Amino acid sequence: MAIVKFVTSGSPMNNIFPYIMKEEKTEQKLISGINCMPETAMEEFISVKKQFNKTDGRQYYHVVQSFSPDDNITPETAHEIGLKFAEYFGNYQMVLATHTDRNHIHNHIVFNSVNFQNGRKFHQTRDEMIQAKEYSNKICQEYGLTLTEAKATRYNMPKWKRKLLIKVEYAMKHSSSKAEFILILEQLGVTVNWQDNHKYITFTKDDDHKCRDNKLFDERFLKENLEIYFELGGSYSVIAEEYQEYETPQTGIISDDLFNLIGNLLDLEIQKNTKCKWMPHHSKKEIERLIAQGLKITNEDYDEEYNEYHGMTW
Repeated sequence: MAIVKFVTSGSPMNNIFPYIMKEEKTEQKLISGINCMPETAMEEFISVKKQFNKTDGRQYYHVVQSFSPDDNITPETAHEIGLKFAEYFGNYQMVLATHTDRNHIHNHIVFNSVNFQNGRKFHQTRDEMIQAKEYSNKICQEYGLTLTEAKATRYNMPKWKRKLLIKVEYAMKHSSSKAEFILILEQLGVTVNWQDNHKYITFTKDDDHKCRDNKLFDERFLKENLEIYFELGGSYSVIAEEYQEYETPQTGIISDDLFNLIGNLLDLEIQKNTKCKWMPHHSKKEIERLIAQGLKITNEDYDEEYNEYHGMTW
């Protein structure tokens, strides 16, 4: 997937081009000029502004198109996608540079604020920004990359994520181990990337939508809590044997009541650590409840880069 971000920094034009074309960040073959030459882009931008007597106001626009590290994409392919995405903005002079200096590949597109054909200044509403994101998504889909959507919350999820949430809950209720959990989800069309050295579990639905555990907005499905759940035996735990009345007849599968009971035990297990990571989807009441239980709340930056990948940023 690729996230489109319109950067609103006011860097002077003579600074932006050296930055996006830095040797430490890119290489010559990953720098392209559209309707201009990268080496003389600033002079060419200014020439068009003077031609149409529009030298004041915003001098350029800066767009960043970032690709998920979960997608297997080469810098050359990212650059090719960037060139196709740049076509969306029409007849403007642009410089595209693909950066490879971070753990995710990303394109920088800098374009003149004045159209070189008709002299019109570039303006874009929020709805038009969303359309730009959708255009980027369409290109990514053509290249077999995963898609993303506008920022979601626990109360405002896209349809595909709500369906994923239901499947993850079903798998949790019907599995007694990590292996069973992964197998059930695979049978439901969801691929699970659960690795010991990764902070998050990544769920991939229908080969085109990816979601990390913390973006399901349900703490039961966080990696650390699922690990505790399966350590307790999952749906076929010792607790289930002690509370036979909660079991579904002839199946041994955990019922809703027992499922909630195990959830309460998870809370107790977390309390033993006397520390709870603060997550952005905690409400004020939830935080007050956690503090009342004696937990310490920390404002940990748990993965700033992933926030950049999830949904549209402005």
